[in-house]
Amino acid sequence: MRGHAVALAQLTRALERGTLHHAMLFVGPKGVGKATVARALARALHCPIAPGRGCGACPTCHRIDTDRHAGLEWIVPEAPGGKIKVEAARELATRLLLAPFEGDAHVVVLDPAEAITDQAFNAMLKTLEEPRPGVYFVLVASALDGLLPTILSRCATVRFGRLQDDDVAVALDAALAQRTDAAEIPAARRLLAIRLADGSPGAACDLALDPTLDATHALLREAATAANRGPAAIFAGEASPLSTAWATATAGPPTGKPARERQAVMRTTELWLLDLRERLRGRDGIPEVAALPGDREQWTRATDTLLELQTRLERNANARLAFEAALLELWSDDRAGA
Repeated sequence: MRGHAVALAQLTRALERGTLHHAMLFVGPKGVGKATVARALARALHCPIAPGRGCGACPTCHRIDTDRHAGLEWIVPEAPGGKIKVEAARELATRLLLAPFEGDAHVVVLDPAEAITDQAFNAMLKTLEEPRPGVYFVLVASALDGLLPTILSRCATVRFGRLQDDDVAVALDAALAQRTDAAEIPAARRLLAIRLADGSPGAACDLALDPTLDATHALLREAATAANRGPAAIFAGEASPLSTAWATATAGPPTGKPARERQAVMRTTELWLLDLRERLRGRDGIPEVAALPGDREQWTRATDTLLELQTRLERNANARLAFEAALLELWSDDRAGA
């Protein structure tokens, strides 16, 4: 495990003292490793080699890691974005009357907790409040907002924060090493994914496996160059580097072209905002992307220009015209501040 020192220390102390709460709420940004810690908790409760910690190498730990151990159970929506319904909750409550089924513990992970309907929660309320000895619930949530007050009042909260980039890099490399489709990921995309992930290894993995990120990076690179050079580069024609990068980033069938163009500009804008935010923090910007000239005040104005571009896109403005207008405004602001 990388990072999350406070959360891990909280769980470790509870394990050592035998005071682990029977219902825990793991709350923090999406993709930072909450489900991974839930699995590690199951290893710590079951591992015969390193009780209270988990060795990660014995047959028991391996079965937990591959979802073949009866002491770890995942309750998730039937479909992505769906709900954990009352039928699943009733089946769980009935099943847990006999748990644990293997070893002395049974960990039930409900992920995400935001998906639990009121009816489902009520159906397993008694089980959650007074489970059999050895039964532990882990509810995984991205935020406390939107969770039922009855959930919050019955769970011990364990908070998870965003990881540092170094920790994200280690977690990303470990995740990619397990995949057969990750061998050809360019180094530039890997670095970009880490920077864009904002402390989330899960987001970094999704970005690293997304080949369209390369086209977005190229479009940003040419857009920043054009914004520095002005109208001659912004409106240089279809054979210009900017137009070529635009064509690649928005390539596809005629159907759905406006939506693809808006998405390309939105993603490029998000990447540019990250670049400016990093520079305002005194850090390096996005690799290979030219910095807009000027000082912190001009970079702040540039941020406002890009946020306004996003607003226009959300209102279904013509993506290319809005994009070019923003580049022209960025160039004008740079000259005004010079």
